[in-house]
Amino acid sequence: MSVILNQLRDCLSQIETTKTIRVAFSGGLDSTVLLHAAKKLSKDSKHTLKAIHINHQIHNDSLLWSQYCENQCRVMDIEIENITVDVKQYSQHGIEGSARVARYQAFENCLTNNDVLLAAHHADDQIETVLLQLFRGAGVHGLAACASQRTLGEAIMMRPFLEVSRAQIEHYAQQHQLTWLEDPSNHSLVHDRNYLRHEIMPLLHARWHNLHDVVGRVAQWQGEAAMMLDQLADADLDAALDENNQLKISQIHALDYVRKKNLLRRWIRRQQKHVPNSEILARIVYEVMHSREDAQACVQWQNNEIRKFRGKLYLLTNDDEHDPSLSYDWNLNEVLNIPALNIILTRQVLLDFGVDLKQIERLSVRFRRGGEVMRPKGRGCQKDLKTLFQEAGIEPWQRERIPLLFHDEQLIFVWGYWIQEGY
Repeated sequence: MSVILNQLRDCLSQIETTKTIRVAFSGGLDSTVLLHAAKKLSKDSKHTLKAIHINHQIHNDSLLWSQYCENQCRVMDIEIENITVDVKQYSQHGIEGSARVARYQAFENCLTNNDVLLAAHHADDQIETVLLQLFRGAGVHGLAACASQRTLGEAIMMRPFLEVSRAQIEHYAQQHQLTWLEDPSNHSLVHDRNYLRHEIMPLLHARWHNLHDVVGRVAQWQGEAAMMLDQLADADLDAALDENNQLKISQIHALDYVRKKNLLRRWIRRQQKHVPNSEILARIVYEVMHSREDAQACVQWQNNEIRKFRGKLYLLTNDDEHDPSLSYDWNLNEVLNIPALNIILTRQVLLDFGVDLKQIERLSVRFRRGGEVMRPKGRGCQKDLKTLFQEAGIEPWQRERIPLLFHDEQLIFVWGYWIQEGY
């Protein structure tokens, strides 16, 4: 039996027969061989076999490729799910990175805990990934490259070909007279991976014949080191996280600088955010963690930011388009939608909060501009809004996102918090 079938058989033997096998199928050489081999073994393995194709909408022929994959699966009598993604929302990662992020997000969205996703990454992909991560200055997580198994949302993803070379995959395809798609961009040396593949890898293989084994061990050792660092960070986080996933700074002050950075990386990664570089992490430690309470220090990268408030670190997303200078003339007989804040205002919601509208038909909706005062029900005195926010412990960056409702220039309701006496 070929090395392809041997590796895949070993992989399938680790998967419960009640699980559904889903093959990530691009139509290219590698995934075509994987799907063909999986079909060949599925009868004996007794697994249900399906395919998933992701249309990234990047290439002019993307739709044709999707149709090709559907036709191939029809011929092999394999059910396929064809998913179209929009990579533009992940543009901060570059073309290749945005496609990868969109693809894996699509997998997470459609897979369940009854699915095992098989991907066709092989030994040459592993070498390329390790080298690319090295040239980017990656740490142990990056140099761990492609893990043979990892969680993906509720599902598991497995890579059965990590010990199989590209040459062995090509031999299998020729032996079984398979056809596949060729992405013309795979030959463009503009892309770093293609440059490595076509210009550098042949030289490396000619010099070091055991390159697959050596780099595979490097990736494995880096993966083990990354796992140990994560375990240490998890232990530190267990002592430092509050119930809302904010970091209590007092619990991590005693940690040395390297351990603080390790903890921050793990905290950020666990919240599915892009981990910043060492320079950004250093700024978080020195500019935010060690800042005065009233400094409102903030460090930003991509669409993320970290702030400090009352002895805690907050990891936030800053990609909304809320404009606090806006105001709305609201007819209470209609619904007022504020999409940037994901807030919908209705007359009934005001009544549920306990606001007595007294035949009021229109209100002005604004946001904090400074100097607002009110006499909250049950408080017995007038207070400025700044003091009320401070007493309630509302984070400074949230204060301009809270709708303020005015009637005849009187602040009568701070959305979700206080009602003016008399209303």
